[in-house]
Amino acid sequence: MKCFARRIGFTILPPGVKFYLFAFFLLRLSPRLLPSHAFSRTVIHCHNFPIHKVSSSSSCSTHSHNIYNRCIQLSASAGRHRRLSSSHVSDKVPSKDRALNDLILHEEEARKIRSQQAKRRLEKTARREERIHTLEERRGSSTSGSGSRNSLSEAEMAELEGLLRAREEFEEQYDPSLFTQEHLDYKSMHNDALIALTRYCERERATLCSEVKGESEPPPNVFFLDGPDGGTATALIDRGDFHARQCFVANRHQSTCDALRMKVPEMNVVHATAAEALTVGAPLSIDNSDATKERAEEETNAHLRQDGGAFANIDFTSYYFDGCGGFPPHITNMLSAALLRDNCDCNKPIAIGYSVLGGNKDVVTKELVISRALCRIARQRGMRMVHALDDPERYGISLDVQKIGGSGGGGTFTTWCLMEPR
Repeated sequence: MKCFARRIGFTILPPGVKFYLFAFFLLRLSPRLLPSHAFSRTVIHCHNFPIHKVSSSSSCSTHSHNIYNRCIQLSASAGRHRRLSSSHVSDKVPSKDRALNDLILHEEEARKIRSQQAKRRLEKTARREERIHTLEERRGSSTSGSGSRNSLSEAEMAELEGLLRAREEFEEQYDPSLFTQEHLDYKSMHNDALIALTRYCERERATLCSEVKGESEPPPNVFFLDGPDGGTATALIDRGDFHARQCFVANRHQSTCDALRMKVPEMNVVHATAAEALTVGAPLSIDNSDATKERAEEETNAHLRQDGGAFANIDFTSYYFDGCGGFPPHITNMLSAALLRDNCDCNKPIAIGYSVLGGNKDVVTKELVISRALCRIARQRGMRMVHALDDPERYGISLDVQKIGGSGGGGTFTTWCLMEPR
């Protein structure tokens, strides 16, 4: 035995291989060293895994050969497992999961910024208006001849003119009186689509509540962007028979918010961007791992948990992001703020509509970018995304609805999607 070991170089073999060879030779000699009944209850373990049970000494040689081969296979597979475990984690994550994780991480970073930027913008606006008031008062008193000590210097006059320009630049640019009749009809058509899809989701949610929970579904809430004319709010209330308290609007222009509060309750109109109004306060998790939970707990304990937006905790049945511009990441940010949630009911359908301005240029590519982001968000919620306009009759939408329309027949692209249970 010793001579044979030297001949095959036994001393230079790895310890694991030595063990398997020793087990092999032991089993080969075992019929001569042990009584036959000793094999009736013998179970060989390799890596804590029961490999084979030997029933008699007559088949010992065959069984030992099988055990040896099985051990070699397990050793090879263990080696492969160790090599895979040592590789970078991202190599094992499917590309679709990496894209979803990137989307969640981007939203998590944006969430920390948005929670305070609306407050800072309001404070900045208040300081600007206070400074304008002070400078205008001094200029008025100087022109009335009350004294030269209150007159403005050249630097102060330049400052006042700059502040007034900044105020004018931030005023509402949305003027419905400039729209053509074609554009007004196009917007009316999509307001009707919003009504139809909201009612469809309402019926589906009501069925779910009555059959599964035995409860009645509360009235649907609708979030949308609107101009000073309140065109969408008017359509929902007058044609859709929605109550004003079911309508929620966000707008960055104070004058527009004041006008919208003539149609919608004051608490349902917030002076902020859509993303700011819908952002959650709690940290978003990528998965349910302990590391992610610990990170969220550390952020909360460190008092980094931010206040959510005014509408962050409202269960919306539908969203209409109208007049969003032509920049897909801007729309994707709003969708992420509105829909990325750790705790959500994946059985409740949600309707989402959005507009892309800028005509037909690259509109297909822009829609593709936004649709893929919406699919990832739906997957995070355990849902699926469908294009409602592919089958408008199912959702009660008119067959005449057009994706591209508005001024000149191609000024705006609008589409509708649904997030439904899988």
